[in-house]
Amino acid sequence: MPNSCPEFAISTTLVDKYSRYIESPVQRLKFLDSVLKNRPSKTSLAVRAVRLLPFAGSFQDRVFLVMELAWFLPSGRKLPASLRFGLVLARIQFVVYAACMALVIGAVGASIYLCVRIIGNISIATEAKVANDVVPGTRSGGPGRDSALNEVASKAGLPLDKVWLADHGDGFEFYSNGARVLTEFETAGRERKFYKFHFTDKGGTKFEPVMSSKPTGILFHISESDKLPFAYNYNSSLQSVSRALLEYAKNHQLYNYIIDRFGRIYRIVRDEDTANHAGHSLWADGENFYINLNSSFIGVCFEGKSSRGSAVGPDGINEAQIYAARILTAVLRSKYGIDDADCVTHGLVSVNPQNGLLGYHTDWVSQFPFEAIGLGDKYQAEMLAISKFGFNYDQAYLTSAGGSRWPGLDQADLNLKDAARQDGIDVGAERNGRFKVFELAYRMQHALDKSGDAAGQDGDAD
Repeated sequence: MPNSCPEFAISTTLVDKYSRYIESPVQRLKFLDSVLKNRPSKTSLAVRAVRLLPFAGSFQDRVFLVMELAWFLPSGRKLPASLRFGLVLARIQFVVYAACMALVIGAVGASIYLCVRIIGNISIATEAKVANDVVPGTRSGGPGRDSALNEVASKAGLPLDKVWLADHGDGFEFYSNGARVLTEFETAGRERKFYKFHFTDKGGTKFEPVMSSKPTGILFHISESDKLPFAYNYNSSLQSVSRALLEYAKNHQLYNYIIDRFGRIYRIVRDEDTANHAGHSLWADGENFYINLNSSFIGVCFEGKSSRGSAVGPDGINEAQIYAARILTAVLRSKYGIDDADCVTHGLVSVNPQNGLLGYHTDWVSQFPFEAIGLGDKYQAEMLAISKFGFNYDQAYLTSAGGSRWPGLDQADLNLKDAARQDGIDVGAERNGRFKVFELAYRMQHALDKSGDAAGQDGDAD
């Protein structure tokens, strides 16, 4: 028997298998002859399509062979169970075809779905990589920012005159913009008392000290405390670590506020009192400048730890913390009339009076999400500590900022050089002259701190 036919092919192995049910050699030959003579003379498109289905490719052949075999078995012999099962399948062959077709369609659909998911995951991973490449923030364009939070901050933020204390009770304060301040760890500090040094000339070499006691700015920190992965299976440990930080801050009067990793806002030192958070520091907004900002600025600390990559992300400063900082900032600005220009980070104000360098502490010297918190980007603002007061910086300072420069730093350098040209002296001499202005104001503020029993006032939280 040939192995194949142009229109209808049955495997010789399959024919031989079925012929073994016939014991008589004569009847077996008749069976084989009948198979050859009675095979279909034409194969329809539908049959050819059925042959392509898995599990059903030889089904038509088996049905045909069973039907032929039934004619050549002895009349008294009962059909074997396998052949009876074949006859049953023959009667419901269309159901079998439908089941096979459904299986094929399901398999194809599952394959398409799997491919779409794989492609989608690759696309998401690629986008995430691009986003992460941007966030560490080339400083020339400012720090990386979350666009969704930026959009909310720019379009949905309440005007400051719409923010007020809506409710309060044992252990909490609730404000009209949704801020909920927890007061479980609240403690008293030293009385606020500081000089607001007002520039009296355009060159910034003359000033007038004005006594003040109302907070005039907000200084953002990161705790740099050890942290666990931010995941549900660490939930209990995360709570314990946060509580330990809060208790430590309370005992040492560190910061006025701490925002834990769940975005909860805790008041530590009362607003009207001084917390130990800024140490030796200097900030100027163009009209006034402030030295040793413990007394003049409210300290807000994010629980977290910076890294070589971005400090902002699911395991860094997360969305809940950024949102909490935004609404807390609005509360404080509304309550005390704080200008945007005086909302800055510790890394941009920390100085070392002994060597005249910036960055004794460098937390948030880069990557702070100003825009997402509803503030102007202070990395774009001229660093007046350089151009007005002669401070310098070293490579370590740039390295802590990611190894690159940023607009405010470059602008300050240019303006210092321009001032030196106008005064007809070199940059070093210009720097020394301006540093003397800082030293005079520093002595005045330091004496005021001492007179207020400010033991440890020059200490720092970080």
